Amino acid sequence: MRARIWLTGAALGAALLTGGTVATAQAAPAPSAAGTHVDIGTFPSRSACLSFGQAGVYSDWYCQKSSTTNNWHLWVNLNS
Repeated sequence: MRARIWLTGAALGAALLTGGTVATAQAAPAPSAAGTHVDIGTFPSRSACLSFGQAGVYSDWYCQKSSTTNNWHLWVNLNS
């Protein structure tokens, strides 16, 4: 569990260094009833969002384009 938290922190820190911003956690409309997804980061491009999702420790995640900006949000199921 400590490794998962550390890796998430490292990914978010890297996102900040590459131009992303960390968003406050909020419940997302989950694509499945399996769990609740949380927005853990905002990225300037889809490819950056996908890269962090694939490199992360969570198996259940997805990227979604913001409805108000050109940014992409990384949503993860913290229980995956």
